This record gives sequence, structure tokens and C-alpha cells, in this order.
Amino acid sequence: MNKYKTLDAFLNDLTPTQSQVVDALRKLILSLNTDLTEEIKWNAPSYIYKGEHRITFNMRYEDKVTLVLHMGATRKEDKKATPIMNDASDLIEWISNIRGTLTFKSIEDFESKKESTADVLTNWLAIPA
Repeated sequence: MNKYKTLDAFLNDLTPTQSQVVDALRKLILSLNTDLTEEIKWNAPSYIYKGEHRITFNMRYEDKVTLVLHMGATRKEDKKATPIMNDASDLIEWISNIRGTLTFKSIEDFESKKESTADVLTNWLAIPA
């Protein structure tokens, strides 16, 4: 796996399917809140909100794109505790009380979940870090 220092380097290394989904997700994420800052962190695009990384791409798999919802690297997580956010859409796969993932297998999959994804991300960013 390449180590990316810039967003362009990351984007240039995506498969065509990944590129479509990542482009659509980036546009959605950045449209949700003007206070988000995008940078490469943990070898993928990550979004900082109020000083904490809150949303990060995980590109470990070539056949899907995953977004990780988290509370940065400083807050202690509990893998047995109840998640801090109610997800009526059932899009989030919870890993701990403060970390979950959203997965998209194709641009069509993203488009079918776009509205619910926007709601999930908006609600996630509303939780104080």
C-alpha cells in the first residue's frame, strides 16, 4: 500500500469504481458543514471538525469504500458500550460506542443511500467531541 502525503496522490491511486464513490462522498461530506477541514490522515482523506478528526476514509479493500465515524484519537472507546448515536437508518456498523463504519460497494449503492448518509453524517457532527 502506498503512503499518501497529498490528496491528489491518494485520488490518483484509486480504482475507477473507488474514484466514483470517493468523489461523491467527498462532495457530500464537504457540503454538510463549512467548518470541516479535509486532509490526509491515517493514509486517507480525513475530516476535522472543531479540532478533532471525525470522519475518515478507510480504503483497505478494493471492492468497497468505507467511511469511519469516530471521535479522533484522544477519546477512550468502549467496544461493549451502547453507541453514542441512534442510527435509525441502520447504515452504521458499530465497532465501539464512539466508532462505526458506513460501507459503499458502488456508486449506485452510494446513490441509493445518499440521503440517509447525509442525515447520519449531519447527526454525527452534531455530537460534541
